[in-house]
Amino acid sequence: MPKIVAEDDVIIRASQVILDPNTDPERFAAIAEYYSVDVPDFDGWVESIRSSSSNLFPANFEMVSDVASFRAALPNADGAIIESLPLGICELELAANLKVVQKFGVDTRNIDLKACAERNVAVRTLRRRVNIAVAEHAITLMLGLAKKLCLINHRIDEESLVDAGFKPEMYDRRHAAAANWGHVQGLSTLNGSTVGCIGLGEIGRETASRLTAFGAKILYYQRNPLPKELEDSLGGAKYCTLPELLSESDYVSIHIPLNASTRALIGKEEFKLLKDGAFLVNISRADIIDRNALMDALKSDRLGGVALDVHYEEPSPPNEPLKSFSQTILTPHTAVGGRDNATADMEELISNLSSEIGYNLS
Repeated sequence: MPKIVAEDDVIIRASQVILDPNTDPERFAAIAEYYSVDVPDFDGWVESIRSSSSNLFPANFEMVSDVASFRAALPNADGAIIESLPLGICELELAANLKVVQKFGVDTRNIDLKACAERNVAVRTLRRRVNIAVAEHAITLMLGLAKKLCLINHRIDEESLVDAGFKPEMYDRRHAAAANWGHVQGLSTLNGSTVGCIGLGEIGRETASRLTAFGAKILYYQRNPLPKELEDSLGGAKYCTLPELLSESDYVSIHIPLNASTRALIGKEEFKLLKDGAFLVNISRADIIDRNALMDALKSDRLGGVALDVHYEEPSPPNEPLKSFSQTILTPHTAVGGRDNATADMEELISNLSSEIGYNLS
């Protein structure tokens, strides 16, 4: 039975459920429910993958959450699935049987590619479709704010536009066009705007690459700058400080994980730095933005709008106060899109492992 060591990420756990028959039934049931939105026959889908990867199933999975447990699990491992854990000479020396490292993403900076090549350890990457879906959602939210869709949706008659605070009146059609007869002020475009990305990891880069196609200028802030070739591939993305990003950006989009250093990263002082009329988008984790500071900023009416796909309580209560602001777009954590993104990612990941490990258990 092949042994797979996998970083304990909530999404990677699906590969454990598929390949390790000794997985806790409670975990199997929970992940089946997660996929059931678009995969009603989860058991059938799992069986189809097992059949197509008969040289890999059944496998023994060991999930690890830190470097120490990762190293302890590597002896006798045939394959490893990692996202952020490092794999270098030290780890490779512990893993005499290792045949493949599957990066859960495309950024291999945490993997010593040269050392892997010298030891004939294959390195496979995965451009995650889920990341692409999240990036698309972030841009959808930006466009929705720019075009004021949260204010004007369904308002195609004079009465409803008046109710929303507009002063509609048809122009003199003998001389002028009818465009924007509703007199909706402040419509804007991504083209020519400056978008500040807080974090240019894999989701951030998927977002930035699409923004450059719209003609936006990219600023970014994170702990360390990217290599110049990566910046160039993103339309010349410019590294800057957080205060610079906030004060210069028309749109601010958040793509960083929540941890002790990022909790309440955007607080009262940060909101003061934002341009009047700036838009704020968060598809990462709610608590990166201080809730009280966000409420105060919305009440001040300085922001052009706020769009959130992640929330302080999920599900949110019916009386969530953010719903009372007309300049907000709130979606129920749907940025990952359909589960077909997740199923395709899992199928590719498992196919990569199967092709490299090369067992034949038939």
